[in-house]
Amino acid sequence: MNQLAQDYVIIEDDEITKADSDSDNDNDVAVPNYWQSGIFRKDDKLMVHRIEEGTSDYVNVKRSFVNGMRNFDKHVDVVGIHRKNYEWNGVDEARVEAFRVFAAAVASRNGGDPNIKYGWYGGSREEIRDILCYGFRGFENRSSSYGRGVYFSPANNPMASARTSIPDSDGVMHILLCRLILGKPEQIPFGSRINLPTSTEFNSGVDDLSSPTKYIIWEPYMNTLVLPVFIVSFKADSLKTGEQSIRMQRKPHLRFDALMKHLTNYLSSSKMALINRQREAFYQNKISRHAFIRSLRMIAGDDVLRPIMKMFYGRN
Repeated sequence: MNQLAQDYVIIEDDEITKADSDSDNDNDVAVPNYWQSGIFRKDDKLMVHRIEEGTSDYVNVKRSFVNGMRNFDKHVDVVGIHRKNYEWNGVDEARVEAFRVFAAAVASRNGGDPNIKYGWYGGSREEIRDILCYGFRGFENRSSSYGRGVYFSPANNPMASARTSIPDSDGVMHILLCRLILGKPEQIPFGSRINLPTSTEFNSGVDDLSSPTKYIIWEPYMNTLVLPVFIVSFKADSLKTGEQSIRMQRKPHLRFDALMKHLTNYLSSSKMALINRQREAFYQNKISRHAFIRSLRMIAGDDVLRPIMKMFYGRN
C-alpha cells in the first residue's frame, strides 16, 4: 500500500460498532460496452482484443487473479479479460521489438536468463487507456516508499495493485497484467529515494529478495523493461470501502492515523506497538482488512474504540 493510502486508510464506524459478520452480497456483473467502442479505441482502431471464456489464456489469467485475491476477498467477479493489441500501429510493434531486444541484452549479462516475470498494475480506466496508448508516464501521485519507479505486484499476489484501481462509471475496476524483465533485482529498503539501480550489476528492485510483494522498475526503464499484456476488469466486495472511500469522500471518515492519536490516550505502549505491527502487516498485504480490524478490536477493546467512534461520527 502506498504512503498516501497509508495516511488515509479509513476506519468505518460500522466496522467497530457492529458485530462481526460475513455478509454475502451478490454483484450483477455486466460487460461494459466501452471495450468495443470509445475509450479503448484510438484513431478508430481497437487497442485490445476480448479473450473468450474457456480459452487457456482466460482460464490461466483469471485463476492467477482470483486465487491471488482469495486470501483478502472471497467475492471477486471477473467482468472481462482483454489482451493488448500490438498490431494496431507501428509504434506498438516497435515496443514489442524493444522489449525483445532488452530481454536479450539483460539475459546476456545474467547467465542467459532475463528473469521475466508477470506483475500486476492497477489504476483508473483512463490511466489504463493512456498506458495502452502511450506507455507508462510520470507518477507524481504514486507511492515512492521504495524509490522512484513503477511498482508491480507479483502474479500470485495482486491485492496491492487491486487497491490502487479506481472504479469507473459502471463500478468496474481495471488492472494490468504485464511482463517484466527483472534481470538481477536488488532489495530496496523502505524509505529509499533512489531512482536508478545502485550499480550496473542490478536491473530492478524488490522489497524482499526471498518473498517479494513489490517489483520495482525504475522510471528510465519503465517502457523498455515492461510490456502490458492483459487487462482484467473486475468487481470486489472488499474494495467497496477503503480506497474507494478515500477517493469518493461522500461523508466524514475517521482516518487511521487520527484514531491512533486518540488511542495513545487510553492504551499502554506495548498495546500500541502490537497495533502498529498489525497495521504494518496489513499495509504489506500479509493480512486482510477484516483480520486487521479484528486484531485492532481485540487489542484495543470495543469499550475503548466505541466511544471514540461515537465521538467522531456523532451516532447514538
